[in-house]
Amino acid sequence: MAQGFFKHIPNINYDFKSDGKFYQAKDLFRKVSVWSYLQEGIAGYSYYRITDGERPDVTASKLYRDSTLYWTFFLVNENLQDMNDWPKSQQYLHRFINRKYSGTVLNASSTTDIVSFNHSTNVSSKFLSGEKVTQSTTGAYGFVTKVEPTHNRIILNSVVGTFDTSSVVGSDSEKTFTPSSVVTERDAVHHYTDSNDIPTTVSTNNTAVSNEKYERDLNEEKHLIRYIEPKYMGDVLDEFKEIIRD
Repeated sequence: MAQGFFKHIPNINYDFKSDGKFYQAKDLFRKVSVWSYLQEGIAGYSYYRITDGERPDVTASKLYRDSTLYWTFFLVNENLQDMNDWPKSQQYLHRFINRKYSGTVLNASSTTDIVSFNHSTNVSSKFLSGEKVTQSTTGAYGFVTKVEPTHNRIILNSVVGTFDTSSVVGSDSEKTFTPSSVVTERDAVHHYTDSNDIPTTVSTNNTAVSNEKYERDLNEEKHLIRYIEPKYMGDVLDEFKEIIRD
């Protein structure tokens, strides 16, 4: 939550480890009362579309002529939990996506290529997080950061060389498979959508949504925010402080 919100919340003593040692912390349970009031008691909402790269304090200055009221946006928009949720500029979003999805994805034809179990011997076989995966034909190698049986794939980082659709092997698990395709993690499937644009994990007859498109769509949705109309702001602030103090 924005810093301006926290300054209004009182401290409480809390035993985090149940060891008899108490530490001061913000009483975040107060937010429940605040949300209840804001959702049920305020009718004076309007909507504003944030421009590319616009900061919360700039938005507050435009709407209220008071940049310090930026924290109120985080009260009335459930998808804005903290500053990390504020819509990113296109330049920063590009860097964010490349950093978050920096791996190489080896797609398999079936889940058993990634994780399998032999019922005759009761022995499981799967790629292990952190193990080195090599490809002898290209000399490429990388290290497993994610194993995703739902999508029939493993994700490698710290990759050296270029993987193709030749067989690969895990150094610790000794598990092998032949990738059906190799893509950047940015371009890999995040989920699918059906004909009604509802997210699903089922690929058949549905549309694939890449990790990059998912992040861009999510960021786009956050550009339209709800805000309290200026004529109601004084009363809302007074009520808010009363709720927080109770």
